[in-house]
Amino acid sequence: MKKALFLLIIAGLVLGVSSCKRSEIDDPAWDTPSGFYVLVEGSANPAVFFIDGNIHSSKIYVRVTASDGSPLPGETVFFEQLEDVASHRQLNWGFFDNSAATIRKVTNANGEVNVTFYSPTEYHSGGMYIHALMEVDGHAYRGSLSHMGNVPQDFIAIAMYNSGVTSAGDDR
Repeated sequence: MKKALFLLIIAGLVLGVSSCKRSEIDDPAWDTPSGFYVLVEGSANPAVFFIDGNIHSSKIYVRVTASDGSPLPGETVFFEQLEDVASHRQLNWGFFDNSAATIRKVTNANGEVNVTFYSPTEYHSGGMYIHALMEVDGHAYRGSLSHMGNVPQDFIAIAMYNSGVTSAGDDR
């Protein structure tokens, strides 16, 4: 019995010592994101529309980078209009360069995309979002239950103020 116990302890020590070696796997860098390797960051200029019955334009700028800050050229970014960040319902209030409610553009050598968004002529709400979403394998995946998740994306806020005019010269 003592001999069997002694052999079990020796076998356990041999297996324990040999399985605890860590020679080639380094810890991740302390300053890198743990789950995001692609960053999508955008802005609008101007980010405020005065809805007066006329069409106004805003330049939408998006930059796609790796987590280390290096640009990612050749990536497709899908743009859509949303009422808020929790909504999946696309809006058709304004339009992009292609005269449609959505547009796809490919990043240049600097990982940048520029599109023009044209304002609605009628007041719908005090704000909306331009959702910039990087396509993966040719599809713009939003996430399972909401827009939040591990999908590279950004929400660009657009504020709108009502002038009280529904079309050029007509008072509301």
